[in-house]
Amino acid sequence: MKLCRLEDFRTPAEGTAVCLGTFDGVHRGHQALIARTVQAAHEKGLTSCAYTFDLPPACVLGRGKDDVLTGIEEKAELMGQYGIEQVVYSCFDRAIASLSAEDFFEKLLLNRLNAKHIVIGFHYHFGQFAKGDAALMHKYCMRAGVGLSVVPPVYLDGGELASSTAVRAHLRAGEREIAQRMLNRALSEREEHLLGGRINE
Repeated sequence: MKLCRLEDFRTPAEGTAVCLGTFDGVHRGHQALIARTVQAAHEKGLTSCAYTFDLPPACVLGRGKDDVLTGIEEKAELMGQYGIEQVVYSCFDRAIASLSAEDFFEKLLLNRLNAKHIVIGFHYHFGQFAKGDAALMHKYCMRAGVGLSVVPPVYLDGGELASSTAVRAHLRAGEREIAQRMLNRALSEREEHLLGGRINE
C-alpha cells in the first residue's frame, strides 16, 4: 500500500477504481466500500485507490477535533490490510472546500485520479456546501462513462448502523465490545484513549 498527497500522486495510465470518504476508524461500513473497490479494480484491471482527507472536514471546521479515531497513516495502513493499493489524501482547506460538485468530479476524480470506477456510500456528499449526493454522482458518471457503485448501509446484528459517530458514542460510553464489533478489530491506542471519555481528562 502506498500513501501520498494528491499533489504527489502519479496517476496510473490504466486508471483507478476509487472509493471516497473520510474513513475515520475504517469501520465495517468503510470496509464494505473498500471490498467493492478492490473487486471493481480486479474486474476492470484498475489500480484500487482510496481518496480521503488527512482530517475529517468537521474537525477542520472546528467540530470534534479531539474525537478523531484514526490519523491518516493509520487509516492508510488499515485500508492496505483490506486490499487498497493506493491511498491518496488532501489537506481539507479552503481550496478543496470551495470546489463545486462538478469541479470535484471533473478536475479531481477524472483528471487527477483518472477514475474509471467510483465507489461511494449511500449517504456520501461532495463539493461545495456538500451539495453533491449519490444521485448527482450517478448523473456525472453516466455522462463521463465512469462506473459507479453505491454501497448500502451496514448494520450490526442488533440493527445499529455502522458509522464513525456511533463508534465514538460507544467509546465515550465505555462500551468496548460494541465499538470493537463495529470496527471489526481491536481498538487502537488512540481509540483506547477515547474509551470512557478519557480524552477530556
